[in-house]
Amino acid sequence: MTAEVLARAGEVAVVATALTLAALVVGHAVLRSRGGRRWVAVAAVLLVYAAMAAPGLAPLWFAAFPLVAATFPDGRVTPRWLALPVLACVVLTALELASGGAWSELPWWPWFAMSQLLLLVGPVVRYRRRATTAERVAVRWVLLGVLLTLAGYAVTQAAFGAIGTGSPGARLGASLAILPVMLGLAVGLVAPAAVDVDAALHVVTATLLTVSGLTLVVLAVPAETWVRVVVVSLLGAPTALAARRAADWLVYRSRPDPQRAVDRMLVRLSTPSGHDDAARVVLEAVVDAAYLAGGRISGDWFDAVEIGTPDAAVRSQVDFRGEPLATLELAPRRGESDLTRRDRRVVAALVAQAAPSLEAARTLAALQESRTRVVAAREEERRRLRRELHDDLGPTLSGIALSASALATTTGSADAAELHREIRQAVTRSRELAYGLRPPVLDDHGLVAAVHDRVGGPDLRLEAPGVLDLPAAVDLAALRITQEAVTNARRHAPGSTVRVHLRVESGCLLLDVDDDGPGLPVEVRAGVGMHALAERAAEVGGTARYDRTGPGCRLRVALPLVAP
Repeated sequence: MTAEVLARAGEVAVVATALTLAALVVGHAVLRSRGGRRWVAVAAVLLVYAAMAAPGLAPLWFAAFPLVAATFPDGRVTPRWLALPVLACVVLTALELASGGAWSELPWWPWFAMSQLLLLVGPVVRYRRRATTAERVAVRWVLLGVLLTLAGYAVTQAAFGAIGTGSPGARLGASLAILPVMLGLAVGLVAPAAVDVDAALHVVTATLLTVSGLTLVVLAVPAETWVRVVVVSLLGAPTALAARRAADWLVYRSRPDPQRAVDRMLVRLSTPSGHDDAARVVLEAVVDAAYLAGGRISGDWFDAVEIGTPDAAVRSQVDFRGEPLATLELAPRRGESDLTRRDRRVVAALVAQAAPSLEAARTLAALQESRTRVVAAREEERRRLRRELHDDLGPTLSGIALSASALATTTGSADAAELHREIRQAVTRSRELAYGLRPPVLDDHGLVAAVHDRVGGPDLRLEAPGVLDLPAAVDLAALRITQEAVTNARRHAPGSTVRVHLRVESGCLLLDVDDDGPGLPVEVRAGVGMHALAERAAEVGGTARYDRTGPGCRLRVALPLVAP
């Protein structure tokens, strides 16, 4: 008697839930509806509730299911080819109701009922190609409800041997099992973004896969109970782990959780290349972690970096202690219009951990900029001092020395002769100081003549414009780098021809040093020479790198002509 009462209570609960959710859906549609099409989806959901709650209206399912499949959640029939089969289903359902159930007795009716499953192709196509991110979230609520309902049916079948008929337990289980899908339809229409459906869907999927896997294990072991217990104990953890990974792939497409994404990014930032290009590493970490179509990161202290398709729909600010460092512009995954809640959590976690690294990179960039300006100012001042020593002080001292020499000759004074010797020593010293400040040939004849003077030889091929008007720091850095590179080429590739190519493009002095020797080995450790080349280029804000493409050894140097 008690079981029968519970079964009746379950049926009443279904009716009460259907009425409550129907009122909620209709009220939300009245308050928030933006167009008449949404009422089509509302009507379809109400038909589903009626078919589930009222046994006499069960045939409505043959019209409600096609309508939901074609119009949920925005009321538009998508794809459009679903309109004809949905209309046919509605007409046949109306005839079934009008005939009092006579049509369902026809021999072809079961085939009509089974063929409705083919309509699921429509929602799949819509979800994959045309649905927005918000619409996909709504559909996932329905999917979550369907999974829970199927799980409830499976438990009811296993416990009572039937679903909805026979024992009171089978009736009660069937009544309770349909509540999740009813709730999923309502939440998908009313408030799909209120709760993270993906987290719930992940837990449910992992649990169902785990239970299914262990059930198969139990059925595959036809032995005593204690043997099954041992087998399940041994395989429980591996099965749960495999189920979780499968759920990760099904729900998140293997996108890492926030902590794993942060760990990966920090590992990349800790490498020398990642430390030097922190902005690109951060953008790549965000795009890779969420499988985005592309993105862009920009700031006032570095050149903007783009990856993939930077048609951004989402902007995120990277701040450090209240100060903006960079702006992230992210393009959602192909086929989606926005980021999901999980994607936003991943991006927020990555941005929070990337801020200190970007701040460190900005500080280093500021230091490098300051160093470049200091070097440029130093070399310009040295050039000015050398010219003054060579052109002004030197001739003046030479004139004084001639006067002292004439005085000593005329008077025969020992003091005048001593004065002449000291003045000549001062002339020599001023010349040494002028030559020590900068190479004389560099200021007197230019970079091309200086290269010929310092490293010229029969094995050198120099290509350069006739005149190169360069800043003092740039022409000195170019000369020192060329000397080092040519010396290295002659040391490691004796007998080869060394080609030096100088040109000015896009505000930079481009310097290429090539040889036709054996080239760099596959695994080579940067020595003092390589580090010296990179440091000299970095002093003026430039870059120097070896290019492994093609035969021989190739050095590529770019030196900006204007200090940052």
